[in-house]
Amino acid sequence: MKTRLSMACAMFFAASIFGSAHTPAPSAGSGSDAVAAKPAQEKAREGDVEILSDTQGVDFSGWLKRWHALTEKTWKPLIPEQVNPPALKKGAVMIRLKVLPSGRVVDMKLEGRSGDVGLDRAAWGAITGSSYLALPDEFHGPYLELRAYFLYNMKPPQKTPLADPPNL
Repeated sequence: MKTRLSMACAMFFAASIFGSAHTPAPSAGSGSDAVAAKPAQEKAREGDVEILSDTQGVDFSGWLKRWHALTEKTWKPLIPEQVNPPALKKGAVMIRLKVLPSGRVVDMKLEGRSGDVGLDRAAWGAITGSSYLALPDEFHGPYLELRAYFLYNMKPPQKTPLADPPNL
């Protein structure tokens, strides 16, 4: 029996491989934005995606939703059986990539390995086997840089808010 994979989106990569996509607002004085798409629910296979490049104020949320759907559709059949019960193999894969305005993916780098070649290959193949739509017309940059996370039977790391500073 296959474990379920939810897709609330947004990869990244990811609901439930990839959660809801949030596009960063332009930050003053910053050449790079990094905002994670948060998963809606914990599932056996999850992921996340970060936008690493300057978005130029363009809203990528709709594009990321489609990106996640395409990636998930390609990823599902590539996931090794050992991810399912009874083995429930765990692992996390992190891939950095650039998406050209045409939607073509270039300059992929495996930044984090799961420790299992099959899990790594499934994540890599999810991206290389997908045909993505062109970036929004409003975006005039040379590429959109992303970092995609593919999680197998693992919870996404919890981001804890900073504690309020003490009153001095």
